[in-house]
Amino acid sequence: MTSSEHLICFMDQLEAEKNALHIFIETLKREENALINGKMSEIDYLASNKSRLIEKMTELDRKRNEFLKQQGLSLEKIIINQWLDEQCLVLPEVKTLWHELLDLAKTAQLLSYTNGLIISNYLQHKQRTFAALHFAAGNVSLYGPNGQMLIPI
Repeated sequence: MTSSEHLICFMDQLEAEKNALHIFIETLKREENALINGKMSEIDYLASNKSRLIEKMTELDRKRNEFLKQQGLSLEKIIINQWLDEQCLVLPEVKTLWHELLDLAKTAQLLSYTNGLIISNYLQHKQRTFAALHFAAGNVSLYGPNGQMLIPI
């Protein structure tokens, strides 16, 4: 296989990663919407989809890293960018696709972080509600099993 053919295969891998990330981002957006609107039944379905997508993206990531190592590259961002600069002379679309992939990864990371915050706030609210109900039922306990106060005084 020639260098150009290897690069075209690499582009196909990047394109597959990009498509998987688009689907993952859409799933994260649906998850965010379900969390905000309290659609808990949808959360289980989306979690299952996310797990499947993460497995797929992990495999695509492994293949990409394998290709880069076969090119004699370390997996450092600066090294990859230098190599891509050289490849742009032959196939400029590779670098564009790489940067699109990095931007999508940042978007997915931000959405995942945001969803984590929503879940954390939801759990804190449920814990406070449970503690208040527990207190109202006469089962007074000011401290939980980990030593944290259940109900602020």
